[in-house]
Amino acid sequence: MKCVKTAIVAASFVLSLASAAFAQNSVAGAWELTVDSPQGANASTLTLKQDGDKLTGELASAMGSTPVTGTFSAGSVAITANLDVQGTSLQLGISGKVDADTMTGSVKVGDFGEFPFTAKRAGSAAAAAPAPAAAPVARAAAAPVGSTTDATGKWDIVISLEGVGEFPVQADFKQDGTKLTGTFNGPTGEVTLEGTMTGSTLRMQFEVETPQGKLPIVMTGDLGAEGFTGKATLAGMGEANWKGTRAK
Repeated sequence: MKCVKTAIVAASFVLSLASAAFAQNSVAGAWELTVDSPQGANASTLTLKQDGDKLTGELASAMGSTPVTGTFSAGSVAITANLDVQGTSLQLGISGKVDADTMTGSVKVGDFGEFPFTAKRAGSAAAAAPAPAAAPVARAAAAPVGSTTDATGKWDIVISLEGVGEFPVQADFKQDGTKLTGTFNGPTGEVTLEGTMTGSTLRMQFEVETPQGKLPIVMTGDLGAEGFTGKATLAGMGEANWKGTRAK
């Protein structure tokens, strides 16, 4: 809610009361959602329009955006959306309770399970306390910029899944001869990986935990002066393109 500044104290008081009452009966606007999944916290933005008890809007995340519809009644929201993942429709069901500038509830992701979420109005002071800073981790020295045979260092990677959108992650590689180890960090949390770097050709494999089990992923690519380009094979979901540039 916006704080209305005015020189007339009485008018300001009345306006603030009206604003508070409106917030209790409206979920219109942007909400910052955090879903607690087995792979870690996943952030997205839910933008809603309200007409009576009818809701429409959009859910946007690193995987793209999709329209939503639903209802708001007696302080409760019930929202549905459909994601198109490689030609397969995945239904989302969001159910929650609204308390002023916060919302809590659960998200049902098709047959993958149901996960709790918390949300706050975008720009609200009701932000969650920041997570404690992670302990510093020793890292290998980055390879010289422009090297096409050494992948050591931090990388900004974007995986492009057709029909879904772009999925940004950060990678930290360590190369020892032709052996490559490291981690991916993204919305699904941290994943350990291993692979090979033969000349300028990379191949690595890792597994992502899902409610239905482990999802194997194989990534191949070539390292040029500008960075990596390649393909990622997601078991049961097809192929995606990816690019990587050295983090600055």
